[in-house]
Amino acid sequence: MRMFEKLEEILLVILFLTAFGVLVLQILSRHFFPYPLAWSEEAARFLFLWIVFLGAAYLVRLNGHISITLLTNRFPSRLRTTVYMAMQLLVLGFAVALCWHGTDVAWKVRKLPTIAMGISSSWEYAAVPVSAALIAVRTAANLMRAARHGAPKDADGSLI
Repeated sequence: MRMFEKLEEILLVILFLTAFGVLVLQILSRHFFPYPLAWSEEAARFLFLWIVFLGAAYLVRLNGHISITLLTNRFPSRLRTTVYMAMQLLVLGFAVALCWHGTDVAWKVRKLPTIAMGISSSWEYAAVPVSAALIAVRTAANLMRAARHGAPKDADGSLI
């Protein structure tokens, strides 16, 4: 599991550096060539899309998403665990639905080529179900840990 987490971090860094490089190429091509690169803007958009969605899954692992803690910080530990588990169940349900529908959409656009690069649009849309699946797996793991050990000290999720 630790190796997968390290690979995820490396992939995010590679995606970011690649997006940065593509954007630098785009800027240079606009200023120094008579015709800018046609594919660079689309490639940067694809890369940033994957960075955002994989980054969201990464933050679920780190418990780094924004949460409102006004009430949950004052709850006794048992109630806090109950609220935490309810929130995790909501996230899990959302992630499963997003994975299901995201897969459906990615499959439907598989034969639709992108405008500039001419590759399948599924590569762009696949970021949603892939990250949603990662979020679902990590949220299920959070639920199992909470059922065994209670809500973690840094888990402040609340809708209030």
